[in-house]
Amino acid sequence: MGIGEFAIIGTGEVPCGNYPERSEFEVAYSVARMAIQDSGLDKNDIGAVLCAQHIMSNPDNDYNTEMVFGRLPEAIGAKGCKVTCMTSSGGASSYSIRKTAEGILRSGEADTVLVVHAQRFTQFTPNEQAKYFSIAGSDVEWEVPYGMTFNSLAAMITQGYMNYTGTTIEQIAAVCVACRKWAMLQPNAMFNHKEITVDKVVNARMVSYPLTTLMCNVLGDGGSAFIMTTAEKARKVCDRPVYFLGEGSNYSHRTITRGDVKDLDQMTTFTAPIAKEAYERSGLGPEDMDIYEIYGSYPVVNLMVMDSLGFVEPGKSGALVEAGETSPGGKYPCSTNGEAMSFGHSGTGVGFAMLVESVRQLQGKAGAAQVEGARFLIENCGGGAFMDCHFAVMGNEIPG
Repeated sequence: MGIGEFAIIGTGEVPCGNYPERSEFEVAYSVARMAIQDSGLDKNDIGAVLCAQHIMSNPDNDYNTEMVFGRLPEAIGAKGCKVTCMTSSGGASSYSIRKTAEGILRSGEADTVLVVHAQRFTQFTPNEQAKYFSIAGSDVEWEVPYGMTFNSLAAMITQGYMNYTGTTIEQIAAVCVACRKWAMLQPNAMFNHKEITVDKVVNARMVSYPLTTLMCNVLGDGGSAFIMTTAEKARKVCDRPVYFLGEGSNYSHRTITRGDVKDLDQMTTFTAPIAKEAYERSGLGPEDMDIYEIYGSYPVVNLMVMDSLGFVEPGKSGALVEAGETSPGGKYPCSTNGEAMSFGHSGTGVGFAMLVESVRQLQGKAGAAQVEGARFLIENCGGGAFMDCHFAVMGNEIPG
């Protein structure tokens, strides 16, 4: 990818939370219309419509099949649409679908791509949701029979990281508090109405030691969309396009017990080179970043990603967060939409939400959460049992 070859020019998003009355189709249609309106384009300018897979799709209301077979372009009346498809990489879907969009744009078949994600967990019972996520991403032979769940996996990593770095449980909790402070500034966040404190997080009900309920993400219905185009077209139709300046990606493992990263507390050895690659490809460095949009879903993963990004000494991220430096008004704004822990976990959509927030920040449309003067940021996503990691440096200008 060349520096600044592609750009996002418009976004859309609905509130995340429990909305059983709101269908996935309604969400997809709504965010698509929002993104088109935000971009200033006509619906017939859309040459391709890409959708991310709905997790736990209901066979009686098969959103995935309907979207694959072109329901959305017909619904929004996109008469210029030539391509429609679906992709999924779990929590890394915002990356893989963006790469699919780049391929279509580079082919010349379309010069404008609409990308959509929608999720409705409330059509399933809490037990159905728990059963699905208790084994998703886990090995059916070596992990599932022994009770491996995402919460227990994150708990083990947390214990290892604390032991290895000297990070305290209060500093782990401070990540949750910082995310909540950002969410309080976000009208679409699931938890934007109730502040939390370190003491409250630490003393909440235990889930899997040392993780309490307030250290774990919560599933929510939600959805978002963005419109991608070439840099050439973006400059013609948009006052402030957001360019992709450099990216880095890698894959570690299918299941955590078979990963190349043998010490779970030292996953930074895997993620840091990926971030370095993204920086190098962009011609920028951590000192140029105004925001760090981190997707971790658990506080310890957020700290590991911070350790990888070059703005803090590895292992010292917890102290930085505890000092308020990643919160609103801090020197290193991180996860400005509240992340999965406070914005809400919408399945494959967490990365989408982080990407949409990145664009809002760089377009100056982030409202109360706006980081003043933001020009460049780095964002990440990843899927499965922390199986892969993708970083992208983004900016509202192309460095000279």
